[in-house]
Amino acid sequence: MVSPDDDQRGGPGQVALSLLFFVGLWIVLLFWWRASGEVPVKTTADRLNTIGRLAALIGTYLLLWQLLLVGRLPWLERAFGMERLVWLHRWNAYLAVGLIAAHAVLQTIGYQLDNGFDTVRQLIDFIEHYEGVLPAIAGTGLFIAVTITSVAIVRGRLSYQTWFFVHLYSYLAVALAYIHQTATGADFINNLAFTVYWSGLTGLVLGSLVLYRVALPVWRFAHHGFHVQRVEREASGAVSIYIAGRDLASFHFEPGQFAIWRFLDARRWWEAHPFSLSATPNDEYLRLTLKGLGDFSEDAASIRAGTPVLVEGPFGRFTRASATRPRALLIAGGIGITPIRALAEDLATAGTDVCILYRCTHEEDVAFRSELSRLVTEHGVRVEYLISDRVLMGRPGAEWLRANNLLTLVPDVTQRDVYICGPIGLTRTVRRSLDQLGVGLLQIHTEAFQF
Repeated sequence: MVSPDDDQRGGPGQVALSLLFFVGLWIVLLFWWRASGEVPVKTTADRLNTIGRLAALIGTYLLLWQLLLVGRLPWLERAFGMERLVWLHRWNAYLAVGLIAAHAVLQTIGYQLDNGFDTVRQLIDFIEHYEGVLPAIAGTGLFIAVTITSVAIVRGRLSYQTWFFVHLYSYLAVALAYIHQTATGADFINNLAFTVYWSGLTGLVLGSLVLYRVALPVWRFAHHGFHVQRVEREASGAVSIYIAGRDLASFHFEPGQFAIWRFLDARRWWEAHPFSLSATPNDEYLRLTLKGLGDFSEDAASIRAGTPVLVEGPFGRFTRASATRPRALLIAGGIGITPIRALAEDLATAGTDVCILYRCTHEEDVAFRSELSRLVTEHGVRVEYLISDRVLMGRPGAEWLRANNLLTLVPDVTQRDVYICGPIGLTRTVRRSLDQLGVGLLQIHTEAFQF
């Protein structure tokens, strides 16, 4: 979920929320100017310290938004879409941590010039004589560690759960930064209005996180009593988990969306995982299907019936509501078939002409073959299996995703909405082909499997 142009239309609140961001930033800058902007800058040390304080304020303001961007807040998700929020979250992190690192470097050099200390002596002086500096150093280290784990080359070597666990330290880092700023920040000392404003912003962000990431899932669990009904192995080697509960009809979940699932047994209660539904929601169960691609999914078959489940969501705009045309092409790669299978049924039931291209490496990797066959016979859905070790009309599976071959296989592709779900490499290949064919951005909808 990484591209900013996955859905160009955006939600109705996007402009208002963008305006809120810049108004909040403007107020921060106004408080800074009233506290520091009018102070005479006479020396190089003064300049470095002034710029350093400003970098810290902007950086920590961005960090508050950083928490909101992936706080699973429904009003933000409706406005931007989860994929765009994740993209904004990633680049906002680089900017925020860069500013905080700049603050640390500039202020250290500035104070060195004033005091005549070397770097080590200056750091010792900070720790000995300035309250809150030691927590700030720890917080900066945590921010840098969290950011490093978000770099693609490092992230690719981590399991989802390791990455997720490391990111939990960002909350501690924000708390340490708050302690440092309010205790020793020159712009906060003797400035009650700024302190109240900053504390209000921090409290609002943390309150939103507690409400939507803790209170709401717990309330939903109390109301619906989500629990594992049964676990079944699919012919493809995937595992399907059926979630039952009370009054499922009132739990609004659109085909194609995903949620964050937490299975409350002794081994897994601390883990949270994003999975899409693989079947159209109904009054009896919610079904998610996962392939053995990680520690959790490989062990999912051992989850026992009756295990309580906390659910955050649903999220995503990979749904029928995003469609702009009466025909749709759905392209799935591997276990990316999970939301595609549910979405295909929803679209076909609504009267949309649906074509599915299902890309797999081996024949035995194909999931939901019988269910896809039913879509063909009951709804007239066209399904083509693009398998690496099986030739289709003279070409292996991967070649059919190239522009000219795609046009041959689906001659009216430029007239369809195109939904893509699978590994990031497949998504990029298909998007490149669609671009070459002239398929408009508003027609392309993606759900990439990447954290």
